[in-house]
This record gives sequence, C-alpha cells and structure tokens, in this order.
Amino acid sequence: MRWLAFAIINSILGCTTPSEHFDTVAFNLGIHSQLVDAEKFKHSIYVDESNLSGELLHVYLDGDGTPWQNNRWVSYDPTARNPLILRLMVQDSTPSILLGRPCYYGLSQSLNCDKKYWTSHRYSKQIVSSMSHVLRQWLQQHNFKQVVLIGYSGGGSLAMLIASNIQQVTKVVTVAANLNIDSWSTFHGYPKLESSLNPADESKLQAKIKQFHFAGAEDKIVPAAIIKQFSENQTNARYFEFLGVDHACCWEQKWSNVLRIIRE
Repeated sequence: MRWLAFAIINSILGCTTPSEHFDTVAFNLGIHSQLVDAEKFKHSIYVDESNLSGELLHVYLDGDGTPWQNNRWVSYDPTARNPLILRLMVQDSTPSILLGRPCYYGLSQSLNCDKKYWTSHRYSKQIVSSMSHVLRQWLQQHNFKQVVLIGYSGGGSLAMLIASNIQQVTKVVTVAANLNIDSWSTFHGYPKLESSLNPADESKLQAKIKQFHFAGAEDKIVPAAIIKQFSENQTNARYFEFLGVDHACCWEQKWSNVLRIIRE
C-alpha cells in the first residue's frame, strides 16, 4: 500500500515523522505525553504537569491533521503537521490537557488502528466512545469538578459529540470547527463521511452547557456560514466571527481574546 511505502521510505531516510515533530514541539513547550489504554485503542494525553491544581480543567482536542496526502493517498501518520493546538494550549493559564485521538501521535500502527479511523470513521461512534472513556478515566484520577472542551477544526466536531458523555462538562468551545460534516463535504465536493457522526444531526446539548463557536471570516476550509448556521440551531450558544482570520491564521494571535470571552 502507498501509505505504508511512505512510512518505510521515511524510516530509511531518517526523516522526522509528524508525530515526532509534534512531540518535539510539545517537549520544548514543557508539555509531556502520557499513554493511556482504553478498551480498544491507545491514546496519548499531553499535559503540563506543573499546572494541574484547581477545580476547572480545559480539555483541548486537535483537528483532523492530515488524513490524506495530496488528496490522493491515505497518510501513514495523520498527526497535524502544524502543532497549532499546542501553541494555543500554552497560552492558557487554566490547567489544561490535550486529549489525543486513537491512532494519532505515533499510534497509527498500534493494535486495532486502521486508516479508516482517520478518514471515513474519523468521528465515528468508536472514536467518540473511546475518547469519552479515556477522559472519564483520567478525571477519576484527578480532582477537577468542571471541564471545558476546546476543539479546533475537526476537534470541535468531537468536542460536540463527546460533551454529553462527560458529566463535568460546563462549556464547549469550538474553533474553525467542522460542525456539519455533510454541508462541509458538499462544499468541497468530497464523498460524505458516511461512517462518522454528524454533530448537526445529533440531539442538542442541554442548555446548562454553554457553547461558544468561533469562526474565521476568511476560512476556506470550514466556511464561517457552516459554523454560524450550526450555532443558531443550538441552545445556549454564542457565535463569534473574526475578520482577517482563516483556518490556521491567525488564531494564535486571537487566542487571548478567545480565552477572555469564554471566561466571562
């Protein structure tokens, strides 16, 4: 298979994989990973262990990374080439962790992983269930009473899908998030993700969970209109659109404003 060939070539040439690059950036930022077993998958959780006190926890969820190479071949390692999520997380003074998806962060070849879990099944029941299980397990070992889920891009989709499974969740924050995967697929002319859950088709979150949905006015990956329409159909949800911002730029510069808004 082509995706396996890429992995072999990279290994031979000694190239840094996306997962290795992500880990290097995390280490340089003072963030360390923990490997956690769920019933079916392994997960990486990235933690700044120097800041884990208090009752409120921010849980970050990263985007889809690079499921495909050149829109033709399935990636051997879907981990994000741009560790933007880490640079957002280190700006956050609230205790925070990054909850990793199955098969990401060096785990693409681990037991039960299959390329479908970062392509057609990227938001499937199996993924949502496993991430929910791992987060509940992690919370049982710590004293946090309130959880804010913060999802970037596809991580925002997962944040919406996971929220009702975690009793401590009080807020969901999505950033440039793919909140209607059918509309997104139609916009790009992609085949629909038939084996994934669509946040727009799921039951609305309870009103006690506050929602904040942020969009970039210049975003060509997830158009702001998709996010705005989703937000308008939710309960206790607020929509914010930033001018001059696209899918990746310039959330890092806007992050202090985002954090201020969600803390108000």
